[in-house]
Amino acid sequence: MSGVNHSGASNRRESAGRRDNGAMETRPDLLPAVAAVRDLFGAAAASCALVADAGDRLTFVAASGAGADRILGVELPVGRGIAGWVAMTDQAIAVRDVASDTRFARDVAEATEYVPRSVLAVPVSSGQGDMLGVLEVLDPATDLGSGWPLAVLGTCASLVGLLLDRSQGTAERLRPAELAAGLADGDFRSTQHAAEVLSAVAEHLRGRRG
Repeated sequence: MSGVNHSGASNRRESAGRRDNGAMETRPDLLPAVAAVRDLFGAAAASCALVADAGDRLTFVAASGAGADRILGVELPVGRGIAGWVAMTDQAIAVRDVASDTRFARDVAEATEYVPRSVLAVPVSSGQGDMLGVLEVLDPATDLGSGWPLAVLGTCASLVGLLLDRSQGTAERLRPAELAAGLADGDFRSTQHAAEVLSAVAEHLRGRRG
């Protein structure tokens, strides 16, 4: 599944969403996990956006795939776009056709030079249940009519939340997280380990679908 590429979109970035000038840094330590999520879903792109301490803005801090270099550092008000809606409501969502969904911020997508057709997005929460951000997948190569894509992405988001807990010093160590489809629990010691586990989940699901 592919999106629509647009040239000259960089001229529209300022109106679409502003670049964060240092309020929140990008998170290259999360990139292996985000890239593994993209691989898991066979998606065109995946990204993680975190909520600012004040809770009013969302910044894209890690991304992989189409438009990744252009979405990094982009900051949006909570409530704007599909990711902003997820952050505001703390609800997961699967949008099969973004063109028919009024929550979709097309100008933001065009500024990245990649406009998806479908989106999966789930909240990322801390171990204490606090809203940390949003994990988003663009144009996944999966059937959005079934419930498993959101369930699996939600599990991935729980893992990202554990990684953030550890990096913020709110967890002494990463707790075991049950992944999906009968895989054993794992003690996620690092982002690299998280990426390896997510890759294992991807292979497991591919095997089941095959």
